[in-house]
Amino acid sequence: MDAVSSEDMKQNILIINCYREEAEMKIAGYHEWLKAGAAAAVQELDVRDVNERDVLSYAGEFSALVVSGSQKMVGNSEAEPGLLEFLSKNRRPLLGICYGHQALARAFGCLVKKDGRKHLGDKEIFIKKAQGLFSASPPVFKMRQSHEEIVVRDPVLEGNFHVLAHNASGRVEAIVHREYPLYGVQFHPEKSGEFGVKLLVNFLNILK
Repeated sequence: MDAVSSEDMKQNILIINCYREEAEMKIAGYHEWLKAGAAAAVQELDVRDVNERDVLSYAGEFSALVVSGSQKMVGNSEAEPGLLEFLSKNRRPLLGICYGHQALARAFGCLVKKDGRKHLGDKEIFIKKAQGLFSASPPVFKMRQSHEEIVVRDPVLEGNFHVLAHNASGRVEAIVHREYPLYGVQFHPEKSGEFGVKLLVNFLNILK
């Protein structure tokens, strides 16, 4: 059998940059997080990014997707229609973060709306299923939050996704599609230190 080259082993990660303001600065944090995750997982990554509005025309190869946060509101129909179309058809491993989590859910017809609160700072996450993203994770840990909208837990959501984690009041914090490796997290692992890197390592291990 021919030896596998390092290029063949490299994972190509595409970040969909959804930020409206300070997009370049904010997406730099995702690149640093992916660098830390790659080192911890002992994997080589080729990381590129594309703007949300250009994703339908992106012609590059990718092994997996990370969909960023944003100042935009999915529940106010501020997500680019092209992004929602892309997410509804994509079957490659995906990790949606905050806005990306909400956009993923919306792409499959789920309800996203404001719940009358601003969720800011480090909040406790309760694991419902310690698998996939949360393999070997403790049952409760803290992650950084920064959002006003939530994915509503209703029959439409549960018909399309498994809920993997929730907060103390039962609000949805993490989901995975019932058929495809499409994950969403309401919190910001790229701003959550050790546990955020561990979550990324678990995601990268899904790609092996």
